[in-house]
Amino acid sequence: MNIDKPFASIIVLNYNGKKWLKECFESLEKLNYPRDKYEVIMVDNASFDDSVVYIKKTFSHVKLLELNKNYGFAEGNNKGTKYAKGEYIIFLNNDTKVDKDWLIELVNSVTSDKTIKICESLEKPYNYNRVKSPFYKRYLTIIGSGMKGEQNEYIDGWSIEGYANGSSLMIEKKLFDYIGGFDDSYFMYHEEVDLCWRAWIMGFKTVLVPTSIYFHKGCDDYHSIRTREIFCMHNTKNRMINILKNFELHNVIYALIISFFYNSFQIVKYLLLRQPNSVVDIIKAHLFVIRNLPEILRKRRIIQQNRKISDKELYNMELILPFSKSVKKEIKLSKKEYHGT
Repeated sequence: MNIDKPFASIIVLNYNGKKWLKECFESLEKLNYPRDKYEVIMVDNASFDDSVVYIKKTFSHVKLLELNKNYGFAEGNNKGTKYAKGEYIIFLNNDTKVDKDWLIELVNSVTSDKTIKICESLEKPYNYNRVKSPFYKRYLTIIGSGMKGEQNEYIDGWSIEGYANGSSLMIEKKLFDYIGGFDDSYFMYHEEVDLCWRAWIMGFKTVLVPTSIYFHKGCDDYHSIRTREIFCMHNTKNRMINILKNFELHNVIYALIISFFYNSFQIVKYLLLRQPNSVVDIIKAHLFVIRNLPEILRKRRIIQQNRKISDKELYNMELILPFSKSVKKEIKLSKKEYHGT
């Protein structure tokens, strides 16, 4: 039986997340999957909350990669894959717990359809007890981001997605290595959008597997003051890099014009919210892109040379959210942020 199952590597990135590790790693011990066919690797981004000591003492079977500084989500996970032995890699947030069939359902999806190289699990709120839950289809957008659509009804089969949520994302290791992994320059935000976008361009599907279930706390301190300080900078620069790398040329020009007006709107919004630091971060993001433009364009050439699927086809498959819907969604989110709801 074990011979039929591919070996999988589960990578849990951690930065001062000791308070979440017990439930996460206990759930990984209870998987309905041959124990000799998967490994668990914790990549620690130089935590100072004794996370490493705790794992060594409590979960000694977990492989540890201790980094010398906080490399962020993108580069931290990339470093973890260098130690992974699996045919498939699963990136899992530390503030999660997984259902016992979480892994086997992911594996079954990719082994039954060879065009599927990336898949995500169905995310549920922590301690959610209902059998089924609604899902949100994930789209790529004209401004280079990833965005959830409106709430859909319960889903029984696979759903083709524009991108997979990085909090539980599985990818074939050969593909991950071939396309260069996550872009290290992203640090955090939209790195999984870029990864899946590149895979789609090369003709490989990303799907949601609703029978693979995990529960996500969403990090209690995820929106701490420090996180908010760096959000605008990385969010803005990564969206712009996605545009420059992944769209065909005629759409790059169009998307950059739209992005200019969108970023201007964001600046006005943050001025009204009296958040001058966020305005400064948006400016820093533009300066970063300008300084690194030669390297971004080098990456673009590689991506476009390997293109199999056109932007038009991605629009026709409803993987890129139409502009009008993007605008409505952004206005709705901005109103919530402005009113503090």
